[in-house]
Amino acid sequence: MDIVQLRDKLYEINRMGYVVSLRKGNTGIGYTLETLLGLEENNLKTPDFGDVELKSQRNGVSNPVTMFTFNRGAWKMKQKDLIEKYGYIDTNERSSLYCTVNSTPNNQGLYVKIEQEAVKLYHVDGSLIAEWAGENLINSFMKKMPALVIVYADARTNSEEKEEFWFNEAFYLTQPNEDNLLDLVKQDIIIVDVRMHLKENGAVRNHGTAFRIDERFWNLCFGNREKLI
Repeated sequence: MDIVQLRDKLYEINRMGYVVSLRKGNTGIGYTLETLLGLEENNLKTPDFGDVELKSQRNGVSNPVTMFTFNRGAWKMKQKDLIEKYGYIDTNERSSLYCTVNSTPNNQGLYVKIEQEAVKLYHVDGSLIAEWAGENLINSFMKKMPALVIVYADARTNSEEKEEFWFNEAFYLTQPNEDNLLDLVKQDIIIVDVRMHLKENGAVRNHGTAFRIDERFWNLCFGNREKLI
């Protein structure tokens, strides 16, 4: 299915009006759309569909989603030292550091700042914790999501207490933009999630530093936007 065929199929789905969700819960919208498109779940990057990522969103509802994770070569402080110095003991009695970071210092004293075309993670004591070059971030994003089709739907609950969707708007987003990416971090639209703890043997378990964005702002990450329906 190429982008023209996808657009035609989305027009057909749009003309169906409200359709009953094929699954309960938050994932119902994506599963329903994929099924109507004839796509197998978790198999969107097929040769016919190319490298286009497909996402769906309820109008008026938004959640932070992970754009990509990146750790390689970023840390300026040993991660074990970072956890022991700035972390806390979690409910599993582990030394941990799980927190969201933006331009305002968080409870752990961590914050991010854009300097020299890079995202830098600092502590309020002046320590430079990590640094992600803007070029590396955009490359990670382009590898993860070189293009995106996002489909919006109005949602309602019918008389049988089942959710229904009307897929009524879609955009094709291309040309991931490095300058925009760094600016979105500066504006706290893209946030950074640090996710690590120490295992019993003292080794670091890092789940990958996640760069996340509110679903409403996907279009700001791309230089080109084409309306499909």
